[in-house]
Amino acid sequence: MMKRNDPLDEKSSKQLTDIFKDLFGDSDPFPVLKREYKPLPLKKKGDIEYEVSWHTADLEKDGHKVIHVAQNRFGESVMIYRLMYDDGMDDVNIHIKVKVISKDGVKVPDSNVHVHVENKHMDIADIKIEGERVNRGYGSIMMEGLMKIVHEMQIEVITGWISSVDWDHIDRSEHFYRKHGFDCQLDHENKKGTILWVNNELVNGEVN
Repeated sequence: MMKRNDPLDEKSSKQLTDIFKDLFGDSDPFPVLKREYKPLPLKKKGDIEYEVSWHTADLEKDGHKVIHVAQNRFGESVMIYRLMYDDGMDDVNIHIKVKVISKDGVKVPDSNVHVHVENKHMDIADIKIEGERVNRGYGSIMMEGLMKIVHEMQIEVITGWISSVDWDHIDRSEHFYRKHGFDCQLDHENKKGTILWVNNELVNGEVN
């Protein structure tokens, strides 16, 4: 039997989000992801494969890590990469970004995901895939990338908090998490909930 910390409450989750804002500043475009901007032109017109290679080399040159690349049903290449700050906290405060490349160009800005890791316990602090980016497969591809980190770091449990601001699309959120193996506990009366994923390959017995 394994003991773990309880999922973060709403106040703690908000505090984590504020911490990430302070840490990443303008690199994390919280207010603007519901808007869509004109895509940046490709380096070679119509050549998505070259664009992926170029961005991979550019990111790795700066010490960051491309952890997953996949194509969605719209023919877009979705790059999941992890920003590395070399500050001793890269395996604690993890900042993941989602870059979308189509024949029309590179969507801007990149979507953001923040997670916090402590004692093999990962907490999803924030996922910012919003606006016209919803229902295009970006979240599922992001989750595939996140799971690569989970298995690399031998994470045993993932938790997260669903707040009232997400309740206008709670059915969609619940479907997304359950599809990826999470248990969802929802309090519809108070418009809040928690998510829980257990790494059954590592954890035997009941998690409490």
